[in-house]
Amino acid sequence: MKSKWLTLSVAAMLAMTTAGCGSGDQASSSGKGTGNSAASGVSTSPVKAKPELKGKIRIGYVGLNDQTAPDPLTGEMVYGADELKKRLKQDYPNIDFEVVTYPYKDHQAKAKALVESRQIDVSIESDSKFMWNQGLSEDLTPFEEKDKEWSKDLYLSPTLLTGPLEVDQNGKTVNNALPIAVDGSGIYYDKTIFADYGVEALSENPTWDEVLEKAKKLTGKNPKTGEQTYGLYTRIPGDQAGYAVSIIANTFGADMGKMGYKEYLNQVTLNSDGMVKATDIYKSLIPFTPPGMVQGQGAEKWSTPKNNIAMYVNLPAIQLQKFKSLKMLDRYDVAMIPKGPQGTGGFLGGVRVQMVKNTQDKDLAWEIVKWMSVGNGQRFLWETKNTMPVSTKALGTDYKPDATDEKMFKMVSQAQYMSPIWFTTAKFALTRALEKVLLKDTPSKEALDTAQKEVMDEFAKNKAADQK
Repeated sequence: MKSKWLTLSVAAMLAMTTAGCGSGDQASSSGKGTGNSAASGVSTSPVKAKPELKGKIRIGYVGLNDQTAPDPLTGEMVYGADELKKRLKQDYPNIDFEVVTYPYKDHQAKAKALVESRQIDVSIESDSKFMWNQGLSEDLTPFEEKDKEWSKDLYLSPTLLTGPLEVDQNGKTVNNALPIAVDGSGIYYDKTIFADYGVEALSENPTWDEVLEKAKKLTGKNPKTGEQTYGLYTRIPGDQAGYAVSIIANTFGADMGKMGYKEYLNQVTLNSDGMVKATDIYKSLIPFTPPGMVQGQGAEKWSTPKNNIAMYVNLPAIQLQKFKSLKMLDRYDVAMIPKGPQGTGGFLGGVRVQMVKNTQDKDLAWEIVKWMSVGNGQRFLWETKNTMPVSTKALGTDYKPDATDEKMFKMVSQAQYMSPIWFTTAKFALTRALEKVLLKDTPSKEALDTAQKEVMDEFAKNKAADQK
């Protein structure tokens, strides 16, 4: 999956979600504290401060600003590498930190160059599979097994650890990255439009039937304002339609596949009954969306006073914080993505931290990897409002969530597991299939059967080439 976050302002974030940006795009808001307890200066996270550690750690961080500065549009403070280093020094005062920042454009090539030129020891990236396949990152499993400060139980959900999981050449599952930030997603809705139509607000845990039924009722001339409204919006261009269909398919227990050591060893099924049913449901929603949605248009008024969209499917959890910052919670709320048999529902994408393969001090690098994932690095993300943390326990004993926080963390905790579809040729085959369904009215089963054959043919070619 993907995810592409970290330096947008609140206003820009809300505007970009209407333009079809990645579901992980992030914004920053005012920070409200430090990584340590303000009263005692002692770390309150599971990863304790260690002033005895010495050395140097260089961190590569995609999407982070170099310097903290006010956003020119909103005035909100956008925190950067200087703030991260300050917080690291609070827990590790005798370690010398360097943070190398770089943009998302061509980020894979940049990360590879940084690693191969030995400029970084720790990498904070969205594409941990690319790093692993290129031989750039270390298996963290041995470090996890011997470190008593790290535990799977510190995360909001076990599914959050499925994103970094890889398989080695012996078929053994390894972990080359730890999550630090996650999208999680929900169905956002405009309470004012619901009220104008006299339609009951979306249930906290709706079914897809309820979403469809209310999308129908909320499409037309608003009885109060006379303006045209649309029942629903979701992003389609690029991979987005595929993500949406996989989220719906998860509700019906569709098999999302299993990772393999090489691409042709991945197991993916695009034409299961659950995927066909999900595609049919997805297509049934299209008549109640704005014109141009298939081309990525039609949501320009979302999150503005003139909003004309009742529901927006599959927006990240951090969006609720943006509405809170803009004092718009009286108008916007969120419902959970319908869950599947495993109790999960919603997009799992995010940012992960990795130990670079050629780092000189692996124990020191592991300490920082751990700090970012279950230590005060989580407070850095949360208090600067970069994105959703993966561990509330890491936020410390003084953290007290409010009702809005709890909704956001609920979305994160139920995010579904990572599918190999998004790391293989299957992603492109699925995208082509959905284009046929939406633009050419090809039956879902026919389009997905073709896509599955494309994937199997491509895997067979890759296997044959590998064996020569």
